Formats: sequence, C-alpha cells, structure tokens
Amino acid sequence: MLLRVYTRSDAFKAFVQKTIGEDAAAGLQFAHDLDAPASDEVCLFLLHISSFGNEALGWLNRHAKNTQMKIAVCADRPEIVEMLECVRLGVKAYCNSHMQAALYRQMLRLLENGQSWFPPDLLQQTFSIAQHALTGKDVDRLLADLTAREKQIAIAVSEGKSNRQIAEEMTISEPTVKTHLTRIFKKLDLKDRLSLALLLK
Repeated sequence: MLLRVYTRSDAFKAFVQKTIGEDAAAGLQFAHDLDAPASDEVCLFLLHISSFGNEALGWLNRHAKNTQMKIAVCADRPEIVEMLECVRLGVKAYCNSHMQAALYRQMLRLLENGQSWFPPDLLQQTFSIAQHALTGKDVDRLLADLTAREKQIAIAVSEGKSNRQIAEEMTISEPTVKTHLTRIFKKLDLKDRLSLALLLK
C-alpha cells in the first residue's frame, strides 16, 4: 500500500527512508506541503506534526475528521495532550518520530487493517486520568488527602507554574517543591506534573 509521508524535516525524511523505506519500497512518497489528498486515494498517511505545528492540526481538522483516512501522527516529543487532540480530529495512530523500525512496522500494519496504535506509556497515563475522572470526585474531594501546602503546590502546577516559580512564591527551596510533588504524585497515583495538571483541569 502507498505510504505518503508529510514532513519538512530532512532528518525525519532520511530516518523514514532508512527505517521503513525498504518495507515500503516503491510505495513510499514524501510531501513537503500539506496538500488535500484525493478522495479516491487508497494509502496510509504519516504526518510529522513537529514539522508543521498548528498547521498540521488545521489540516487534520479539514481532512481527517469524519473520513476513513488512515493517518498516523509522528511527534518528536510525544505529549498526551497533543495525542488526545489528534485522536479527537480523527487520527488512528500516534507515535514517537524516532521509534524503532519494528514498532513502525507494527503500527503501519495495524493502521492498514483499520486498527489503532498509540504509545503504551501515554495510553497508561490516559487510562489513569480517565479512571480518576470516572470516579466523579470534585477537586476538593480529590485533594482531600493532601496537606495544605501540597494542595497549594498541586494547584500551582495545574496553573503551569515551574518548580522555581512555586519555590519563589512560597519562599521554599526547589528541592522542597520536588519532595512535595513526589508525595502528591504518590497520594494521587499519578505519574508526572502533566497528569496532575490534566486531572485538576
């Protein structure tokens, strides 16, 4: 099956050619611009989102939503928020741009068969967040097991503040902030500050 790769990165293009080029053989095409795919075109699409930023999200909104297009989005730095937005726009797979060839082959095979593929660690975070959301707890109940200081820090993290900013505002050291965060993650059964921010929002 034809594989069309949208990228403006020469490095990513070279990586794809080296990693999956032999498998795709003559069916591998590269596009520098986000053109509108033909409606009768039967192929897989690999979108290097790090090459296009918000332009890629606009393209997905126009062409992926409510269609049968089989699209995988590749990100240099995969993030759960970006992954969820891509899924909302109709993406069937999301991955690290530079993952191993075997994982690329697996992802493309599943995509070709109408299935999905997502990074296991991001899926685990998503399930954890969803599990908390399904409990119906509001923020006050959710933070009930935290100390007053831990609640302040958790809310500051959800507002996007860095450890340094939190330390300065609360007149404590950065290592102390990190210690509090470790305790917060443990008490709330979360992996990192992004999960905490999503949970509180």
